[in-house]
Amino acid sequence: MTPLEIDGCKVVFGGGSFAELDGYLSENAARISKTVILCDTNSHEYCLPLMAENLPSLTDYEIIEVEPGEENKNLDTCRSLWEALSDMHADRRTLMINLGGGVVCDMGGFTASCYMRGIDFINVPTTLLSQVDASVGGKTGVDLGGLKNIVGLFSLPRMVVVNPLFIQSLPQKEVLSGFAEMIKHGLIRDRRHWEELSSRADFSLQDTGRLVYDSVKIKYDVVLEDPTEKGLRKTLNFGHTIGHAVETFLMGSENPISHGHAVAIGMVCETWLSSKLKGLDGSFPAKFKEYVKGLYGNDVNISTEDIPHIISIMRHDKKNTARGINFTLLEDIGRSTIDNYVPEEEISEAVRFYGK
Repeated sequence: MTPLEIDGCKVVFGGGSFAELDGYLSENAARISKTVILCDTNSHEYCLPLMAENLPSLTDYEIIEVEPGEENKNLDTCRSLWEALSDMHADRRTLMINLGGGVVCDMGGFTASCYMRGIDFINVPTTLLSQVDASVGGKTGVDLGGLKNIVGLFSLPRMVVVNPLFIQSLPQKEVLSGFAEMIKHGLIRDRRHWEELSSRADFSLQDTGRLVYDSVKIKYDVVLEDPTEKGLRKTLNFGHTIGHAVETFLMGSENPISHGHAVAIGMVCETWLSSKLKGLDGSFPAKFKEYVKGLYGNDVNISTEDIPHIISIMRHDKKNTARGINFTLLEDIGRSTIDNYVPEEEISEAVRFYGK
């Protein structure tokens, strides 16, 4: 598959991605003073051996390990990472390889971009979610006070390695978390991609590499046109305004859900808003809700009493302005519209629609 490139960041795919990474390490060996691999306990155990055995040039490196989970994606963890880099005498020619899911890639990119005003980093996403979402765009960041990605910056890695071998061992729940972002890409920009994904009874690993490439290419085309989210890139926020709030609300509960599941719920609610406000076919939200609940289950119960708390979280969304809570909505499948400010009573109705 043809590599994608944005401002010097190459995104490489498939079995040859390790060869591309090995070539980069070999070609730049003279200027890299130290290689540090950031991973969590899961990617350390399951992914690092796979990567290391495919990289002959990776002969000397140090490891920093963090605990997995969104709850660890914060400034306290970043501080420990900066201290670890300092303790190992990392300098401005140090290379950080972020090996893990979205938490590791987001937080690792942010840590590297701030340490000594910026050191080079490479992202090796190991989950489907991180491969189709965090692989393109240069967004880095951490959570603050329960608000997702509220502290961060745009900073591109030197390379992103998207290798399907990492996906093979993922549990279905993790695969489905990434699948939600692929669905989103089709809904906002490519009807054909949506129809191909939704025609499957389930999301198996067959043709994963091609489907991942198609999904990443959709996001790549958007980011290439609008790298810093001034306009078109805002379309990628579809499902995330309500989805992030639901994810945050449930994070401390007895029934936390994955990012992708939350985004899927958000997309259900936001298709309802789209049909009410932007002319989306009125029959689509109910069909889409049935499809989403078939994929992710029907065990998320959001009561009427919960809705004010969820909306309160939305008020702090970084996409908002003084005009109110900001949404990306659909005019049709494959055609989206940005900067839609929706009254809170209609947001409440949209969340209730999911629960009906």
